[in-house]
Amino acid sequence: MISKTANPKIGFKTVLSYGAGDVFGGGAFAIAGLWLIFFYTNIAGLTPVQATSIVAIGRFVDAFFDPLMGYVTDNFYKTKLGKRFGRRGFFFLIGMPLSLSYALMWTVGFGGYWYYLLTYVMFGFVFSLITVPYETLPAEMTRDFNTRSKLTTVRLLFSQGATFLASWLPGVLIQIYGEDSPTSFLLMGICFSIIYAIIMFCLYKFTWEQPVVASEQEQDSFKNDMRYLFKELISTFKVKTFRLHVLMYTGAFLAQDIFGATFAFFIAFAIGQDAVLASKLLSTMAVVQIIFVPIFAWFCIKFGNGAAYRIALTAVIGGILGFIAIYYFVVAQVLLMLYLVSILMGIGRSGTFYVPWNIYSFVADVDQMLTGKRREGIFAGMMTFTRKFVQSVAILLVGAFLESFGFISKQTVQSSSAIMGIIIVFGIGTIVFALFGLYISSKFKLTRANHKVLLNEIERLQEGGSMETVDPHTREVVEELTGWEYENNWGNNRIVPVREKTV
Repeated sequence: MISKTANPKIGFKTVLSYGAGDVFGGGAFAIAGLWLIFFYTNIAGLTPVQATSIVAIGRFVDAFFDPLMGYVTDNFYKTKLGKRFGRRGFFFLIGMPLSLSYALMWTVGFGGYWYYLLTYVMFGFVFSLITVPYETLPAEMTRDFNTRSKLTTVRLLFSQGATFLASWLPGVLIQIYGEDSPTSFLLMGICFSIIYAIIMFCLYKFTWEQPVVASEQEQDSFKNDMRYLFKELISTFKVKTFRLHVLMYTGAFLAQDIFGATFAFFIAFAIGQDAVLASKLLSTMAVVQIIFVPIFAWFCIKFGNGAAYRIALTAVIGGILGFIAIYYFVVAQVLLMLYLVSILMGIGRSGTFYVPWNIYSFVADVDQMLTGKRREGIFAGMMTFTRKFVQSVAILLVGAFLESFGFISKQTVQSSSAIMGIIIVFGIGTIVFALFGLYISSKFKLTRANHKVLLNEIERLQEGGSMETVDPHTREVVEELTGWEYENNWGNNRIVPVREKTV
């Protein structure tokens, strides 16, 4: 990976390489979210509590590693390896061999609960090692609103393409090897592991980062200033836009997590179909998600991120209500109705994946206005920490709830009580988090126009402009986005913890 002092034109190879990165970032746990609990219970024979506890523990551990990784990648330029390979690029380089560990999650016969817990936690470590630096790249490579939106659009197209493969490929392999065969999932894991390694190479080769020169004091202090990490992590929540963004992100993705964890069960046991149909419906959603990524990109530019987000979650709620209606009412042409509702759900899933990550690429600009510093990595780490911490609790509760209703692993038919538990988690669980996200989005004000005002003010201050001469509209926008009085912006605060000088 190279560092560039100027802002070069972002060409086809760079756009393609950056976008492909989310085949890993969005695809790896998209596959796990759709199939892993089904694999653990129906193939590996774990109980629902065991299966969901693996995901919960793994996400809990991962949640604490993400912000640490955010800090490390922001400050890795202080090390010899960072100077040679780049503070972001180094992690793409070592990600090539480490990404092959993904296949280990999908094997049967090497152990029970503890084996699956170990492999899940191990891959979670690898995932954070790669995705936290990856998430900083748009802010590293360009400051232009439209270019960042283009990068996010291409990224999400690849991500949704990976979701399609995650939905479609297991169904094809299940048809070949049988619904009870572990071979289909193992082959899927191997295929994606190889794809991930190739993607890491492209990220290292064709993307870049802004150069940061470390002083001798910084080089000496890197291993000593980790004690400031917790304070810096907490400082991110002092930025109003980031607080709202994290809550929107959490609401949207938890709704999707619960949906993904229970959809195969809902189709298999509530609707009475098989895993192959579940795979086909998920594939339909994935195709629709791909189609609607550029449409939601246009929504974000035309109507703002908040409005686009609300459109997406409304579609998600409509999709869930549609699936529940098919279960409760005698519906002619059940398969047709399932596909139609899946199309609506695909529209909603497209937006709920796209919009939060589009928003993220602009949060660091708000923080720069407030602190005078660029801290992309720490925000990426803290954002994923918050979601994974909450997700770990939510997924564990899903397993406990299903088991309390009498769900039994490796059964082709479940009791009426177990089916009711599936419906409650699948329907109410998803809708509650979607409604929460809708409420928070009504307070979100980071529009394209406000972002332009913010960047103009940052540029004015960088060129030596006085804070005393700010115009009223700019003052209002800055205060709305940062949540602070204008005079307390541009580093006139103690948000970023002050480090003691090393001797």
